[in-house]
Amino acid sequence: MSILFLVLSLILNFLISYGNANYVGRYWSESKVIGGGFRAYIISGYVMAIAGFTMVYAYLLLIISPIFLQIAKVDQDTILLFEKLASDLVYVFCVITVIPTGFHIWLRSLKNFWEKKTIANGLTAGWNTFAQLSNTIDAAREAPSAFKQVKDTLFDVKGKKKDRVMIIIVAILVVILAILGGYFTASYFMKKADRKYDMFEDLKEKANATL
Repeated sequence: MSILFLVLSLILNFLISYGNANYVGRYWSESKVIGGGFRAYIISGYVMAIAGFTMVYAYLLLIISPIFLQIAKVDQDTILLFEKLASDLVYVFCVITVIPTGFHIWLRSLKNFWEKKTIANGLTAGWNTFAQLSNTIDAAREAPSAFKQVKDTLFDVKGKKKDRVMIIIVAILVVILAILGGYFTASYFMKKADRKYDMFEDLKEKANATL
């Protein structure tokens, strides 16, 4: 049951991240021209997509990595420390990226709903409110512990130096691979949508249709 829940969570996270990347891609080039708050909003969505894909890849790497460590005859305690450090590093990365950008997206959705009270804008603002509150509360509870665990592992002078160095190197490598995977995946879907959609052309067509 727990494995099924994990798989479904990863799929859902991937789909949400795809949706974010696809959405910002529709306005990516145009946001460069418009600039200002709209550009910041689009970049925030892009960062959220990267973080989402990063979490998916990180979980997959955390599932696969221990297998190779066992083949390399690394002891179980060291593997557990590696898993803890890698997961904490990924969590810290996601907190640093998701919370600030999430606040910007949330405020933007509230502004949109205030200016144009539609069902779609209301649902978007409601979901973003729930998601931001949930993420912020979770970060307030878990982030201090994650930061402390990372600090203790990176600067623990009591542990075995060889084991500690290996844990740090492999954990950081896993995190870097996950972030790169998140960046390239988000960029691929974003650029694909950017090539497919033209916001200015759509506005022209709508304007002509009303004439």
